[in-house]
Amino acid sequence: MNQETLFISDLHLSLEKPEITRRFLDFLTNRATKAKAIYILGDLFDTWIGDDDFMPPNNKVRQQLKQLTDSGVQVFLQQGNRDFLLGTRFAQDTGVTLLDEYAVIDLYGTPTLLTHGDLLCTDDLPYQAFRVKSHTLEIECK
Repeated sequence: MNQETLFISDLHLSLEKPEITRRFLDFLTNRATKAKAIYILGDLFDTWIGDDDFMPPNNKVRQQLKQLTDSGVQVFLQQGNRDFLLGTRFAQDTGVTLLDEYAVIDLYGTPTLLTHGDLLCTDDLPYQAFRVKSHTLEIECK
């Protein structure tokens, strides 16, 4: 059994970037199948308007992630500043495990902090204010 752990972030998948999407789908069907775990650390999608969005390439990505998790590869996903509305339905549809904004994992015996990074932009006060407001609205809408 492979014990390799892979990390990716900021792919910004969208209909307007077909080559990036093609390469990611190829990664999911080839390289990722050999891993023990995959961590997606935010901004998998360039925008995410909700878990009920099945427009291309979202549905194909969902299907490929589901095939990967069904094969036994653990996939963990942390929301980014572009796709923070990824939610429980997406997780259920794909088999991925959603992570908190800060997550500490045991990486081969070393405690390792995972975060997308937009929380670290503390000098960008307008962005941080927007972030607080938009995440609060998302919670209130559920």
